[in-house]
Amino acid sequence: MTNREKLHRLVDHLADDQAELAKHWLEDLRDAADADGEPPEAEALASLDRGLDDIAAGRIKSLEQYERERSS
Repeated sequence: MTNREKLHRLVDHLADDQAELAKHWLEDLRDAADADGEPPEAEALASLDRGLDDIAAGRIKSLEQYERERSS
């Protein structure tokens, strides 16, 4: 399975609020990719892979939960 297929599969399993957040992250990543610039560094790509793995494994928090924990 290609990375693109894995990504599609992950997105298909996201809850709506998670999909919205993932959409913003992917748009940021796309917009940061300058056609004339350097490609993303291996460390940044590895971090994205770890995040996608966490999403796939259900190791996630809602934004509301995250904000509650940060404010306490």
